[in-house]
Amino acid sequence: MTTERRIPLHLAVLVGASTAAYAASLAGVTALQSASNGSVVEAQAPARDAVERLSDGHDRLEAELDAADRAFAASTDRYTQLAIGVSSLDWSLETFAAEAARVSGAARALPGGVTMPTVSRTTTSTSKPRVSGTTGASG
Repeated sequence: MTTERRIPLHLAVLVGASTAAYAASLAGVTALQSASNGSVVEAQAPARDAVERLSDGHDRLEAELDAADRAFAASTDRYTQLAIGVSSLDWSLETFAAEAARVSGAARALPGGVTMPTVSRTTTSTSKPRVSGTTGASG
């Protein structure tokens, strides 16, 4: 024969009531923690805004530095091309100076004056014949 063992009713009620009290206390702690977290978030809002402004400023500064880097690279390329042009111009000027010195030396070797032969000129005058004539053209 089996005997059923029954839990007394007052123990079941006690377990149920203690579980309900524990759940209510957990709900209260959760509500308090949520309120506390909300106040922490509100207190940190100015810091969060400052961090966002700082991040935006950093992004703008980075973009400006990138633009300055591109401008510097372009200036470097232009300077290199200009240096090549100046070197070529320097070589051209040196060549021109050498030619000018050669021409000046040749010019100094020429005599200071040259006597030109005299040219005699005779003029003869001729008279034009008188012409009188008529044509049969109308007019």
